[in-house]
Amino acid sequence: MPKILVIDDEEALRGTLIAILEKRGFDVLEAPSGAVGLQLARAHLPDLILCDVNMGGVGGNLTLYAMRRDPQIASIPFVLMSGLSSSGCVPPGMERGADGFLAKPFSANKLISSIQGWLSKPPAPAAALDSTSGSRSTASVDSSGLLEKLNRILHTTELIGNAGLRLQPKEIMDLAGQAYDAALHLHRRIENCLLYAEIEQLASDWQQSASLQEHRTVIHDVVEPVAHEKARLFERVDDLLLQIDKAQVNIPPDALKKIMDELLGNAFRYSHPGDPVQLTTSVEAEQVTVSIVDQGCGMTAEQVAQAGGPMSLDQVLLVQQGSGLGLAIARRLIELHRGALRIHSAPGCGTTVTVSLPISLGL
Repeated sequence: MPKILVIDDEEALRGTLIAILEKRGFDVLEAPSGAVGLQLARAHLPDLILCDVNMGGVGGNLTLYAMRRDPQIASIPFVLMSGLSSSGCVPPGMERGADGFLAKPFSANKLISSIQGWLSKPPAPAAALDSTSGSRSTASVDSSGLLEKLNRILHTTELIGNAGLRLQPKEIMDLAGQAYDAALHLHRRIENCLLYAEIEQLASDWQQSASLQEHRTVIHDVVEPVAHEKARLFERVDDLLLQIDKAQVNIPPDALKKIMDELLGNAFRYSHPGDPVQLTTSVEAEQVTVSIVDQGCGMTAEQVAQAGGPMSLDQVLLVQQGSGLGLAIARRLIELHRGALRIHSAPGCGTTVTVSLPISLGL
């Protein structure tokens, strides 16, 4: 029979639940706190967890959060129990990823039928970028938007600072690392949102737009350092192939750096270690062309058509990672400096991104 872990700090209620479950043939584990429940879950890998929301020390929501962050036990069905439920409202904890909710008091029949229902459900698919095909996602929207990463930081730091949870030093370091990574991601997202708004404002001012053509940048001096840094960050140094001219283009160094940062980041992100990422430049009469070629998962014709397209304010604020905000910024920066961006791709056949920028003949 399935193994059920019951987490509740009320000994009498915990004993009642255990008696009901054992009478129906379930193998039952019990924990008087969230901290003990975490340890038992890792040690015994139960088939389902019943956890009270309002407990002293580590409550049910924090326990749920900690378990969802542990790959070993993250997929175990987790059901919250509480007497504090408001009619017509989403039960507390469901928005944090609980699989079910039981409002106290409940009958033995309700408990057993609910457990059987949860155990019979197929596992929910993991959230990922176009996980069914492995291709790049370009237009997905998540209502959590920028708040998702902020919530992760808040929950993680709350978990670290909770005196009732006795974490091992390695667990604290892991949680701190997760909070730091989420903060970096949030910082990048906010920067991109502000930059996109700044670009759109600049594009509407023809005088400022015209002044952009006065900037001159040696393409080699900007592109080569960015390429090496991206390869190092993705641990793909040996995969990077470069052939860069020293021609000048009419674009500020910061803008060119941002464009290359986004395009090279996509090339490494959506290709496999060991496959080459090639960047080459060519000089023609009035323009410099930069080509970035990867051997990754590629894109469908629909995704290519949508890639880097204009975004409304709500899309900029709500899009999730991988939805193309960085690519949209790169395209708008290129167009703002009288250049062009073209994408050639097919699923499973890699992607070639070509950037054309006006050449600068003056010193």
